[in-house]
Amino acid sequence: MLARVEPLIDHGVHGLLYHRRASGAWGWRTYVDTDPSPSKTALCLLALSAVASGAGPEGEPAYRDTPRDMGGVHGPAYKKRLSEAVVEAGQWLVRNRHRWETFVEDDKDVQGTAWEHLAYALCTQAAVRAGVDPRDPRLSKAWQLIDDLWDPEVAMWNEPGASGKRATVRAAYSTVSACREARGRLARIGLGEESVSADEITAVPLVSAELAEDHTVLLTAPDIGGPVRCELSQRLFDLAKAVHDGPGEGLPTERIARALFVAPSSVPKYVQRLNQAVSAALGGAPARLLYAVNVSGAGGYAWARSEATG
Repeated sequence: MLARVEPLIDHGVHGLLYHRRASGAWGWRTYVDTDPSPSKTALCLLALSAVASGAGPEGEPAYRDTPRDMGGVHGPAYKKRLSEAVVEAGQWLVRNRHRWETFVEDDKDVQGTAWEHLAYALCTQAAVRAGVDPRDPRLSKAWQLIDDLWDPEVAMWNEPGASGKRATVRAAYSTVSACREARGRLARIGLGEESVSADEITAVPLVSAELAEDHTVLLTAPDIGGPVRCELSQRLFDLAKAVHDGPGEGLPTERIARALFVAPSSVPKYVQRLNQAVSAALGGAPARLLYAVNVSGAGGYAWARSEATG
């Protein structure tokens, strides 16, 4: 099943990125120079974020966030990381919030349909997924509308509309999705009750990562001045060193297991712990030191490279 699904996902990602505009948004129709669509931008953001944060069958990261071709329909192609496309789409949504924060958007892409997107909830969910704090004042109008649309008599959310408010499953689904996204985001910044792994959100690229003395790794990330020391346990440092000293394309899981004297099924657990330690050292930034890769047809892990080295 995985062998069939992976090329389909890659094909979908390629298509979405091909239609991406330089502004970071997507239009409401393909191959037509229309205004950017907040709802289509939000849907593309959520889809690309899901790919970038996906996990393999044993919980290991399933995607390596390397620069990819983007654009082509509305101008020359260029290269960006998927994580950058997600962040920039979120920034576009926040800048253009006047177009969605209190509105429902008609979907005119397919002729003859009457589909509507509840943009006020969908775009709020996408903005939070891209890293916007749910408490950001720029989202206040959307949250206020969501609060006003609650109907205590039927215990559901209404949809806004010219014909009056009506409680629908669609409204409930879109609103609950936005609220769950906000709850997870607040948990990650220490205000909620549930514990959410840093691997569940899109990873930011490391500028550099080098082994140092005393079981440490020196890390440099965007917007962080100077290298940050990440102290590791002996086992996690051995894992980092094994992959760092291995081939550039990555080290198979079997070889990593032999180097650590553990079962191959335990390797993803140690990789997750290592990436969590790196994230903690960077103040909670969702960074990964090791990425899941395919090595000669087998699963493995590779060292995070700077944009200069690929």
